[in-house]
Amino acid sequence: MLDWTAYAADTIAAVATPPGMGGIAIVRVSGPDARHVAASVFRPARRHRMDGSSPEHRPGWRAAYGRVYDSSGEFIDEAIMLSMPGPASYTREDVVELSCHGGPAVVRAVLQAVLDAGARHAGPGEFTKRAFLNGRISLGQAEAILQVINARTERARRSASAFLSGHSGRMAQESREAVAQLVTIIEASLDFPEDDIPQMELLEIGEEARRIAADLYRAASDASKGRVLWEGASVAIVGRPNVGKSRLLNAMLREERAIVSDRPGTTRDTVSEVANIRGIPIQLIDTAGMREATDPLERKGVERARGALADADIALAVIDGSMQLVEEDVQIVASTPEDRTVVVVNKSDLYAAFSDEDLRRRAGNRRILRVSALTGSGIDLLEAEIEALAMARAADLGEGVRSFGARQADCLRRAAAALDEVARAAGDGMPADMLSIDLRVAIDALGEITGETAREDIVDRIFEQFCIGK
Repeated sequence: MLDWTAYAADTIAAVATPPGMGGIAIVRVSGPDARHVAASVFRPARRHRMDGSSPEHRPGWRAAYGRVYDSSGEFIDEAIMLSMPGPASYTREDVVELSCHGGPAVVRAVLQAVLDAGARHAGPGEFTKRAFLNGRISLGQAEAILQVINARTERARRSASAFLSGHSGRMAQESREAVAQLVTIIEASLDFPEDDIPQMELLEIGEEARRIAADLYRAASDASKGRVLWEGASVAIVGRPNVGKSRLLNAMLREERAIVSDRPGTTRDTVSEVANIRGIPIQLIDTAGMREATDPLERKGVERARGALADADIALAVIDGSMQLVEEDVQIVASTPEDRTVVVVNKSDLYAAFSDEDLRRRAGNRRILRVSALTGSGIDLLEAEIEALAMARAADLGEGVRSFGARQADCLRRAAAALDEVARAAGDGMPADMLSIDLRVAIDALGEITGETAREDIVDRIFEQFCIGK
């Protein structure tokens, strides 16, 4: 059980908005003395209402306009104070937010005034950690908040929002309750030995455990495809000089990022940019033309191109479709991994110098696609191929999840493995009390997703990934 007492007595404060210049900034305060701390630095324009009560003691959410002063009474800035008494707040504690002007010096001064008034500077993710410890959100939802913040595409944002809303989390909770029901049946028989569970009923317990395990394995497997939504995938664009690699990069970025020239060898180093392809953050790496180079600088670029190809998740082997195939083209295609390469025949707007059948005899099982980086023809189909390869690559790695995180996927798999053991043991006629051991392992593993059985060091590592102020 996590120890909440270390946090309960503290009142914390931090800047909740990004650093730098802005129209407005928010200094957030949370804890038992939040309203007292805020009242020490904030003077409302109208100190008393007709009921004679001060802002510090009025119940309910309230917003007040006034001024912030430091510990010596010097005026700092005008501000809006939003008071949110617990438990109707993000942390379920008393929370006060001071919205001041967004200049860095002003924000630092307001925060320092709050700290001088008795608050402690919050650590990374400490506001959200308090929301978890106070039961407002589950541990899985806290991780989803981090994913929502870090989502780089709309598709990734929707995936994280599904868990934050509770849709995906309910699956883990319902599975945990189903396993707990099996434990209840077994423990009832242990409490009343005269009512021993018949072998047929043990087999039914085993079958139910196998059914739940299958659901958990399926969830973890389906979820693994979503790893790419967060981490993205890297795509190396390789080929001979002047086949249109840089123009292809620009076409997928929808902007002129790389220098395009008819002169071979223009790209001497790798150029890397992140593109949003079908909701997936894809790191596109434009490499130097691969050929036998005599110039030391170009030779270095070719070496880096080979390194980028070796490290990439996906390869685009670009060929000039308006020119006859040469041995260099064949060698470059052969150097790419067959299961995760698209052979891109560029310049489809020009006369085709060879057929797909000619190329297929040399490309093996690699995908072949004709595009024109100049006109944009075929780019949508190429992006669809990249998406398919990226999702397949994520599934092969077996890490990360759709609406779950990598840690949560591991919990699902451990729970499923324990339930598989229950099904096997039940079929072998093992005693009921032996089955309950693995059932409890499954319950604990599923409880780690929501945080009910998570160790304190795991919880700490999760919240350390948050920024200060969240």
